[in-house]
Amino acid sequence: MSTTEPFETGAPIVLVVDDTPVNLGLVVECLEGKNFRVAIARDGEEALRRAELAQPDLILLDVMMPGLDGFETCRRLKAMEKTRDIPVIFMTSLTRTEEKVTGFRAGAVDYVTKPLQMDEVAARVNTHLKLRALQKLQEEQNIQLQKEVKTRRHAEEALIEMIHGVRNVSNAIAHDLRTPLTELRSRLEALALTLKRQGDEAILPEFEVALTDVDRVISIFNALLRLAEIDAGVRRSGFVSCDLETIVSDAVEFYQPVAELHGVTLSLVVSGQLVAVADPLLLAQAIGNLIDNALKFAREGGETNVVAARRGDMISISVADDGPGIPDEEKPKVTERFYRGDASRGTPGVGLGLALVKAVATLHRGSLDFADNRPGLIATLSVNGLL
Repeated sequence: MSTTEPFETGAPIVLVVDDTPVNLGLVVECLEGKNFRVAIARDGEEALRRAELAQPDLILLDVMMPGLDGFETCRRLKAMEKTRDIPVIFMTSLTRTEEKVTGFRAGAVDYVTKPLQMDEVAARVNTHLKLRALQKLQEEQNIQLQKEVKTRRHAEEALIEMIHGVRNVSNAIAHDLRTPLTELRSRLEALALTLKRQGDEAILPEFEVALTDVDRVISIFNALLRLAEIDAGVRRSGFVSCDLETIVSDAVEFYQPVAELHGVTLSLVVSGQLVAVADPLLLAQAIGNLIDNALKFAREGGETNVVAARRGDMISISVADDGPGIPDEEKPKVTERFYRGDASRGTPGVGLGLALVKAVATLHRGSLDFADNRPGLIATLSVNGLL
């Protein structure tokens, strides 16, 4: 039965708004025959009151009504906190494209044309109710994910505070701190896979965001561990004869999709023999950090150029972008751990990328230098190339 009173939990609630009794009766009969609960309103003002009171799962809204028309009613529904997320389907005899566009701009998710085909009405209502149910599930998942993100942020803050005072991190402590993060990532991946199998793919993007957040925390932690290992001299055991041309080429290839996504041309020029005794994993990360930084700040449609060359006993890898650059007064500070300049405030990170590059350069008896590119920045990592 249709009603105008608040509902208890149960079947989905559809609010039908139409000033024509015949249309109203047909739609109500159709929806109740599909086991939906129906609320009714006969004009825009009544629709606003009923929507706020009944909190329907979906609203079928006539466009041409006296007083508030459907477009304005929809705009007001979307402006009200309690009703802004309720999907609205217009019922209209208007068929011009600009009128349909007006409806969508007002906040509608769909429309059905008059004279109404009841099977079509029921099908569209059913489809958008399913989407609404998924949206509610997504909102619940978002709340849970926000709690997890808050927990991770607290863990990250505690970790950073600890690292400030403790650089020589033991393997046992490293294992104890990294394992919960790895387990959290595994659980998120498993849950995302389960939802995908069940067909609940609407909320998968949220899980991708959560996984990215976890990966970011893990990458921060790994960077801190590497810095601690470098400080302790442990990483010298990883020195082997390696070809830096291969390392640089692989890094450029890895970041090509990122460059394309930013609309940036990423190029590489190599000259001379670049074989050296070094830690290939650390160099790969350091070079990747330089390229990643350059792409973050490069202008859209611009260029980022990587040049690797031997200069006497030294091998240098320069990464030049055309972004805002770094002010001279900030250049001595950007390699400090956890330092973030004004230009980097709006980008991801905690200020460890260049600190790691500097530590890698020092470990390889080299340096990290910055020069103006006008516009942009040239960051040059130099390492000792003697075998």
